Amino acid sequence: RISSVKPARTSHITAAPVRTAQRAGSGGGFRPVVVGLLVVVLLGGGGAAGYFLLYKPHQEEAARAALPAAPAAVPPVVLAAVSSWKLQFLELIGTSAEHLAAGQQQLAKDQRVAYAEAEESFQQALLLDPRSTDAIVGYVQALALGRGPGMDDTSFQEARALIQAAEDMAGKTPALLVAHANLLLARARVAGNLEEATTLAKAVLAQPTAPDAHKAEAHLVLGRAQVATSRELANKEFDEARQLAPGLKRVDYYSALAHEQAGQYGLALKMLGRRLELDPQDWDSLEASARIYVEVGETGRARKLYEDRVKANAGDVRASLALAVLRYQAEGDVALAVRELRALAKNVSRYGARDASEIWGHLAAAERTAGNAAGAVKAADEALKLVKDLPEAHLQLFLVALARKDAAKAREHLKGFQGRLEDSALEQVLEGRVLLLEQNPASAQEHFLKAGTLDDRRLDSQLLAGVAVASAKQREESFRLFFGVLEARKWDPMRLAPRPALTRFWLRPNDTLVGVEGVVQALSARPDDVQPVLYEGLVRYYQGDLQGADRQFRAVVETGVNNGGALAYRALIALDAKSAQALPLAEKAVALERSLPIARLSLGLAQAVGDVELAKRTVRSVLEVSPTMLSAQTHLAALEVAAQPDVARAMLLKVVGLDPAYFPAKKLLFKLDERG
Repeated sequence: RISSVKPARTSHITAAPVRTAQRAGSGGGFRPVVVGLLVVVLLGGGGAAGYFLLYKPHQEEAARAALPAAPAAVPPVVLAAVSSWKLQFLELIGTSAEHLAAGQQQLAKDQRVAYAEAEESFQQALLLDPRSTDAIVGYVQALALGRGPGMDDTSFQEARALIQAAEDMAGKTPALLVAHANLLLARARVAGNLEEATTLAKAVLAQPTAPDAHKAEAHLVLGRAQVATSRELANKEFDEARQLAPGLKRVDYYSALAHEQAGQYGLALKMLGRRLELDPQDWDSLEASARIYVEVGETGRARKLYEDRVKANAGDVRASLALAVLRYQAEGDVALAVRELRALAKNVSRYGARDASEIWGHLAAAERTAGNAAGAVKAADEALKLVKDLPEAHLQLFLVALARKDAAKAREHLKGFQGRLEDSALEQVLEGRVLLLEQNPASAQEHFLKAGTLDDRRLDSQLLAGVAVASAKQREESFRLFFGVLEARKWDPMRLAPRPALTRFWLRPNDTLVGVEGVVQALSARPDDVQPVLYEGLVRYYQGDLQGADRQFRAVVETGVNNGGALAYRALIALDAKSAQALPLAEKAVALERSLPIARLSLGLAQAVGDVELAKRTVRSVLEVSPTMLSAQTHLAALEVAAQPDVARAMLLKVVGLDPAYFPAKKLLFKLDERG
């Protein structure tokens, strides 16, 4: 019976209880084990069965306790993210820790170009260790700071899911809270995001053990969240951040932007200039300075900034590219921009894929602006070879397809930039344009009206809604929509839509209306049917075809119908041409339709040429019937600048507070600053 116990089995039985006794740390624990073994030997097989009943469960429990704890499962959202990233890094080498350290070094540079590099380093770190919450923190922080409002919806949602998964794994650490807050600030215009970012930042400050670096980041988040409502409170938070982390460069940068938002452009430029003196390689401050100069009408100063950078750093491709972009987007020198961009494109092999794709993307935009659709397509295709989902390249191909009335191509490229233009209202407008091409006016109208709901500054969306209804032969509804534009009580007649001064996503001022002429006029039923002609004139006016518009408005007047709207727009066209006919046309417009805001505005602008005081009274009367018309407020401020600069400043600050993209008001404010 003793020989029937196999040696291997005996060895196994002996080892486990001994280990258990040793782990317990009790020398006396060996005696019961030895006794138990003797019982097994003496009693044979039946006794062995009894032993297992008595001792086996304890043995297995002890063995399990001796093993290292199983690692926590990787959350599905993390697995999904790293799975989608694998193709970007096919030859990944090194360790997660090495990539993590590289990403943290890049992030510490506080420069936009470094954020893009950091983003990739943290992606690689997470690919190698999907449980690394530090890699998630770094990735989300780099994404939020580097891409900001330009982040596409897919990346934003993925980052949000990652940060929430990391919080589930590691708890709400200061680092995770700060990264989450910065991510929300990248979507500050989404309802609730500013409030949630503020809550997260306050949660960091409420943790006594939070490092000063993270507390500084939290104060910076609070400052950025308060810029729009209280510059004083924002600057207080920025000062707190400076005290906790003197080396955090972004504090001065965002503080400068706070001064800009308050209309103190000179002070903002001074702060950015100081940053550039401390760090001449700081690209973000240079770019922000140039943008502010363009927005206040000082494109020459913006050009000098970039020219100086090119002289100081001959190989700085970003400065050379920015200079070319400035030429075609702000200075109107498209021919020179095309030459400079083509020269850069000849040497794209010297640059990385990101820089090279940007060169091709801007060349596509400049070629299209110059009227070279074939050149635009070729350049955009080259950009997409380098970065297959580059949204700005898809946008240019979309606009070419739109002009060619190629609905299939337009639909294809629409998918390439949806959710990535930094302007959801504009995306609605562009999708509506595709639907018009696809002969679906009802759905097109829905998108145009939604665009107006998202951004009530978009006069083009109302015009296009009228065109969509007209294409469905619904006369009365179409005329109702157009009349809203004509009377200008809600929409500002001096601007088709808000647009950035410098952008990756370039559209010419009237691109959204290209190709819709003739639709409204087709509703005309007889020679004296003036409404379709009048509204066709509106479409052409906002397309920038002033001569074509004037022909339509003149045709309305020549029918003998007393139409103040047609006369008012004729007066605006005459003002643009510096014609003496502007004043009599505007006077007749007001005489016919005194309550029409556009008529009063045209008269005030015409009077300003010769009688400033009379013009002031007239423009003030515009605000009586259309209180929100920003162009009227800005023109009135311009008339007050000489006699009452403080009054003018207050008016202009109100305008830019309501609409930071109203550049004529910014230009006047900057001039007031320059005068001291």
